[in-house]
Amino acid sequence: MTAQRSIAWSKVLSWFRRRTCGSGPDRGGRRRLLRRLGLTPLVGLLGLGRRSNAGETSAAAGAAPSAKLSDSADYRRLKNLDLDSPEARAKQALMPKGRIAGKELGRLVSGSNLISMNMHARDLDYMTNLARAYNTEERVFMTLKRCEEHGCDSIVLKDHNFKQFRLANYWKEFGGRMVWHADVITQDINAYERRVEQHMEFNPWSLYLWGGAADIWYHQGNRDYIIKAYEILRKYGLPVGIGAHRLGPIKFCEKEGLKPDYYIKTLHHDRYWSAHPRENRRYMEMYEPVSPRHEEYHDNMFCHDHEATVEFMQDVKVPWIAFKVLAAGAIPPEEGIQYAFDSGADFICLGMFDFQVEEDAGLIRKCVEKVRNRKRPWA
Repeated sequence: MTAQRSIAWSKVLSWFRRRTCGSGPDRGGRRRLLRRLGLTPLVGLLGLGRRSNAGETSAAAGAAPSAKLSDSADYRRLKNLDLDSPEARAKQALMPKGRIAGKELGRLVSGSNLISMNMHARDLDYMTNLARAYNTEERVFMTLKRCEEHGCDSIVLKDHNFKQFRLANYWKEFGGRMVWHADVITQDINAYERRVEQHMEFNPWSLYLWGGAADIWYHQGNRDYIIKAYEILRKYGLPVGIGAHRLGPIKFCEKEGLKPDYYIKTLHHDRYWSAHPRENRRYMEMYEPVSPRHEEYHDNMFCHDHEATVEFMQDVKVPWIAFKVLAAGAIPPEEGIQYAFDSGADFICLGMFDFQVEEDAGLIRKCVEKVRNRKRPWA
């Protein structure tokens, strides 16, 4: 799946410093913003507070606990936001749209790795705990409503997300309308239909074959499992997608004449610092223990063959949701999004923290407008 980005937290800290510290006299602005985001205790815990001249942590480090997030004005605003109000509709209308199975959807799709805490953070081992401390249930609900406010009206989810965060309450309590694509995760073809049924309990809009299963079955020579899983998904009468991190499963589906309603395939270039050399890349490295060697795989690459992917997808008629377009935070957002749209992607799946939603929605709009010489027709 999550269209999704696991942002390097050094960038988060840099963002806070840029937005909150500044050089002017209004140093209280930092504290106000941290309170609004509900981060004061977290920042204090991590020792990120401003230091006084005497070398001691100042009160801005968050020694005193802040109010509950649900007491904040931003939480109340989002919870009570009427998505049919003129103001909300005006924001939603800015989002470029595409179609999957006849339904119009925003070209920005929310990923779910930042909800699942499946953080692709290379060797930043603290990332999962930091994200878990930040993305509470209240924060997740706020993030989803902010997505809808800015025209991101679909999300990739797993059934366990609904148990982890009582996620169904978002639709009940926040007036949520966004549809969700069920990422049915299992490698066991004999358990596949049971796993689909477990997702169906939460009323997904579409179902898709997890890219990990497609990659592994293809590599192991169990390619008939891909067809069998597709046929199982079709039984439920919902739009059906096929996911992959490697190009092989997509080529196989096209060759076999499968007709999914969308593909969800990784796409990013490899011109970033932590991309390991092409000659060291192995098909199954994502599913093997990570290597401590810089020149080998360490949770750092999700699209081995971006040139081949772009070339092949030019002739594919199925709508394409591209994910991992930022290589999990290694590629600047505008650069990764522009490359994906220019290369033929119809939708971009991004994992987003709440403070990234508005910016990312704006980048989707900007990058769609800047597309030039795109060979693949838009879905």
